[in-house]
Amino acid sequence: MRKLMRRYLFAVAITLLFLSVSPALHAYWIWTPQTGTWINPKWAVKDTPQEQFDWAMKFYNSKDYKKAAEEFFRLVRFYPQAELAAESQYYAGKSYEAIEEYEQAFNAYQKGIETYPFSKRLEEMIEREYEIAGKFYAGEKVRLWGIPTFPSVYKAIEIYQKVVDNAPYGKFAEQSLFKIGECYKKAGDYQQARLAFQKLVDEHPESKLAEEANFQVGLCASQASLKPSYDQSVTDDALKEIEDFARRHPESTLTGEADKMRESLREKKAESDYTIAEFYWKQKWYDSAEVYYRNIVDNFPDTNVAKKADERLKIIEKKAKK
Repeated sequence: MRKLMRRYLFAVAITLLFLSVSPALHAYWIWTPQTGTWINPKWAVKDTPQEQFDWAMKFYNSKDYKKAAEEFFRLVRFYPQAELAAESQYYAGKSYEAIEEYEQAFNAYQKGIETYPFSKRLEEMIEREYEIAGKFYAGEKVRLWGIPTFPSVYKAIEIYQKVVDNAPYGKFAEQSLFKIGECYKKAGDYQQARLAFQKLVDEHPESKLAEEANFQVGLCASQASLKPSYDQSVTDDALKEIEDFARRHPESTLTGEADKMRESLREKKAESDYTIAEFYWKQKWYDSAEVYYRNIVDNFPDTNVAKKADERLKIIEKKAKK
């Protein structure tokens, strides 16, 4: 009997609980015969694209940017072919920028560019991407699960590259290529920096940035060259680039700096040859050593090791006469 009574009371309790919450449930969920599903009016899209856009703009204008982004995306999701879809994609990006969610903003703009390439907002979205890339270059931190973690110059490179891809000869293409080079320099990757600057010179030879980019090609090649060692191919390339810059831009204000780099690279090349010559000297392979000492004296007479190389040559000549 007691067991039966407990079951009865439990059933009554469940019934009363359901009745107490049912008004709230009915207030938020509505059955729609057209779709055969329950919908929550709070989360439903408006009846027309214009109504949905106006609804999203209310949140945007009241500076509830997170909610605004959600509503703009809702319009794009449910009305992807509407004229206001591209505009909503643009304002979704603007909303994320307003709350400093720059990766999300970039993603929104990029989707807008790819999905609506004929939008009146195309150039503005590319410009916004360029500005966002600048923030990452300046030290903006990448976010994981919404939490700022660490600065990433490579995120800047990714976005600058998209700006170039979106409009290879557009307003921000040349600046973006130059910035990619600067980003790689900042990361210490001088070989990639050199390639980026060279691409700017090759693809935009008439650009106002071409002269500076050409100089940077030589500078990065110089930075990429290692300390004197057996393999000096990078130093050889750097010398070639610096000499090429001087030949192309004899009147440039950067010529003085180029000359200093050239002298440094010549010194490095001579030291490398001297290191190899000394190796052969110690092995008593004098004929091989002579080749490198002779190259220093003939081609790098103004370097610090030229005098020592000349002294070695005189000793080798004496040995040859014996």
